Amino acid sequence: MSRDFRYYWSAEVSSTFGSTFTTMAIATMGVIVFNASPSELGFVSAAAVLPACVFGLLAGVIGDRLRRPRRVLIGCNAAAAALVLCVALGVGTGVATIWWLAGLCFVLGCIATVVETVYFTHLRSLVPPDRLTSGRARLQTGEYGARTAGQALAGVLIAVLGGAVALVVDAMTYLVSLVLLTRITAPDQGAPPPPADAPRSVRREIGEGFRQVAKYPFLRTFGVFTAVRSMSVGALATVAAPFLLRELSVPLGLYGALFAISGLAGLAGSLAAGRLAERMSLDSLAVLGSVGTVCAAFVLPSASGPLPVALAIAVLGLALPTVFGAIANVGLSGALTELVPENALGRAIASLRTIATAAQILGALGGGVVADAIGLRPTVWACAGLALVGCVPLLRAVTTTRRPVPAEEPAVLV
Repeated sequence: MSRDFRYYWSAEVSSTFGSTFTTMAIATMGVIVFNASPSELGFVSAAAVLPACVFGLLAGVIGDRLRRPRRVLIGCNAAAAALVLCVALGVGTGVATIWWLAGLCFVLGCIATVVETVYFTHLRSLVPPDRLTSGRARLQTGEYGARTAGQALAGVLIAVLGGAVALVVDAMTYLVSLVLLTRITAPDQGAPPPPADAPRSVRREIGEGFRQVAKYPFLRTFGVFTAVRSMSVGALATVAAPFLLRELSVPLGLYGALFAISGLAGLAGSLAAGRLAERMSLDSLAVLGSVGTVCAAFVLPSASGPLPVALAIAVLGLALPTVFGAIANVGLSGALTELVPENALGRAIASLRTIATAAQILGALGGGVVADAIGLRPTVWACAGLALVGCVPLLRAVTTTRRPVPAEEPAVLV
């Protein structure tokens, strides 16, 4: 890859590494520093994911309208660094409250919603068309690697120096990312502007994102799968911690290590996806990864027996879905890039992301209710069963054409 792509990759790795510190620091400070109640912690968690659901579609419109996307990325890094430093100062001086953390999560979530869309669409100006899939795979590999390293180091740093220092580390990584982005010499250009007579209504532009997804049978069926699978993931995220700590009696000291291994699995999946993309179509790669995530969902609820055996099965149950999920992401993002016009790509990505986020929130709320009613292990099995239901549209995706639905046929998300 080119020198500019290496700077771009390094900028993303830097900010992802620091963001992991903030995520762990917020969870730790909420419990230890602010002695927050479960409902307050739930509000902080909701504040982090709410922007993607509420503003995701608008971010897609913004991403497609931008003519200087790299300048926006630089501005987002500067704003995030300033915000995190302010909260770190508030925590260090004892002024901050739990609501400061909620506000930090919400604003960082808004920034991330824009950045995640722009980062992918701007990749097209740095990488030749025939290298987009491998470029995306390398970006994803770097993200998983940075997240894993952050999880391994953040816990130690927070335990020794406190959560405020972890926030400072995050702010510094945002600044490093900012500097790296300024070193890129390729023209800072976005998608070509729409025709002069094209409608500029935000509502119509948001609708265009959904229309682009619905236009292609392959993307339409994946939209349905994404919704069902995300609901399953959201429910599992709610019950995973109590299932591992209470049902399997995993020692607290090993709990974080399980997820660090999962991060390494995502790294391996991203590396494998780059190789597989050279040998098979992007459609097939997306289907392969998605079917793999569904099959792997049945491993975790089967974890039982002596602790070493249960731990080994739990590691596989967390790692395998991450491996196949990384493969599916590379395949689906590559198919999106090939199918959707450049000036509508951001909105199409935002549409799928909004569908996934809304379903995940619904699944998270439902997962807790179901677990209270039927227990932890049956709920984990139910999450796997729900993921299996998502395979029904996937079977259609194997046989559907990549060509758009003819204009006279209405395109409906079914």
